[in-house]
Amino acid sequence: MEDSFKVLIVEDEILVARSLKINLVKAGVDVLDMTAKGKNAVNIALQKNPSLILMDIRLANGLDGIESAEKILMKKKIPIIFMSGYATEKIKERALKLNPVGFLEKPIDIYKVKQIIAALKKS
Repeated sequence: MEDSFKVLIVEDEILVARSLKINLVKAGVDVLDMTAKGKNAVNIALQKNPSLILMDIRLANGLDGIESAEKILMKKKIPIIFMSGYATEKIKERALKLNPVGFLEKPIDIYKVKQIIAALKKS
């Protein structure tokens, strides 16, 4: 039996996180978990092995999204979509070095997220 496609949402704006979750669940995607902290994201990703991580770049308390992604990618190859409402060229450059499957600026277009998910499911 094929495992379901599981998404981890790492977002410190609760309304954005909930909106993403609602839209993904409506699209038939299993939302594994939601967290607002980078350290939690690393732990969840390494324990639960999501199919995709939606990672906000600016997170509250501690690690930012790029640092969190680096820690995850050192141990597991999990596709990541970075999300940012504040994307300077320097931030984009740092994020793109990790070869994400997407880099989306807020407000997030759920249609683009669904397109990326569809492409990942086919591969």
